[in-house]
Amino acid sequence: MWGALRAIDGDLATSWLSNGDGDEAWIEIELLEETLITRIGFWTRTMGSSAQIYSFQIVTDQGETFGPFDLADAVQSYIFETDFTAKRLSFEVLTSSGGNTGAVEIELYGE
Repeated sequence: MWGALRAIDGDLATSWLSNGDGDEAWIEIELLEETLITRIGFWTRTMGSSAQIYSFQIVTDQGETFGPFDLADAVQSYIFETDFTAKRLSFEVLTSSGGNTGAVEIELYGE
């Protein structure tokens, strides 16, 4: 019900959440092929006083790290300009309010 696919389904009524991982939460997305990623969108979920991600980083399958990306709040998706090529991306929480952190939606834009 709260699986990873819920963060990339385009449905704002669903979300991915970790199992109480807080700052240790992460989600991995694998694309069909290596892609130039030019922008990412990330909308953190929240439960009011918990579950909100404040910052995250991306680690690619080539071992490159991008970020940190800061999220001001949980009321919208935030778009970040990027310029890297990857097939697999791991979104790793750096700071959060703890608990079942996760995402309402994750968006990837590229060529």
